[in-house]
Amino acid sequence: MEMQWVAPTTIELALIVVVIILAALIGVIFVKIRTVYQLLHTHEQQNAQKIAAAEAAVRNFAHQQNEDQARSLVVTRHIQSLQQKFDEFESQIRELKLQDPSLRLYQRAAELVKQGASIEEVMEACDIPRAEAEMLSMVHRQPDTGL
Repeated sequence: MEMQWVAPTTIELALIVVVIILAALIGVIFVKIRTVYQLLHTHEQQNAQKIAAAEAAVRNFAHQQNEDQARSLVVTRHIQSLQQKFDEFESQIRELKLQDPSLRLYQRAAELVKQGASIEEVMEACDIPRAEAEMLSMVHRQPDTGL
């Protein structure tokens, strides 16, 4: 028995064409999938680089912030030290003013005038002449704010 070739029918030819078209479509889809995969891989690498750069920037910022906080702490301590020295100097100046007997009476008189004492009260408390009490009153009296 010999095999004879039988002419393909229209349905068989149509099926062959469909199979060829499907094979071509599968090939095109495979190429597209591969291209999309490569693009996806490229984007993934770019995103990883961007994330690494962002993390480095955050670490750098945190480091700078820590340095700034340390500097701020040092400056704050220095300011506190300066304030303490200033207060000590101010206290020493007050003590020196009170040690000079001639200035002591006039300092006290000026303080009394600032507190609103009358000229007679200043003369009596500090044992100074009327003219000096009036002069101190003019210099140190608080100006009236009411018009």
